[in-house]
Amino acid sequence: MREIVREWVKKGDSDFIAAKTLAPQKGVENQTGFHCQQAIEKWLKAYLIKQGEELRKIHDLTALVIDCEKYDPTFQELEPLVEGLTDFAVEFRYPGESATMEDVQDALDKTVKVRKFLMLKIE
Repeated sequence: MREIVREWVKKGDSDFIAAKTLAPQKGVENQTGFHCQQAIEKWLKAYLIKQGEELRKIHDLTALVIDCEKYDPTFQELEPLVEGLTDFAVEFRYPGESATMEDVQDALDKTVKVRKFLMLKIE
């Protein structure tokens, strides 16, 4: 694995560790979900870098998955898993909508599945 790809994976792993650390605490649901979204974003970007792709400065997980599908159509499996998680990077970070503990648990479960899928593709 190229060093830059390894760095992106490591940064994503750090976000996931942060999410798991925050998860049991009430009052930080938005931040916990944000770290899940960030982890997935970084792992997807690691895959795209591995493919030689120039990264776009976006946070939309569905758009990143679609970019990955150009190289491997099995990435379609991730679409239902990332659907809605982009909200943690945008909607839930500002006044108005807030995540619930159920949202956080769902985000954590999906993040585990996405990581498992992506690590098989990246390594």
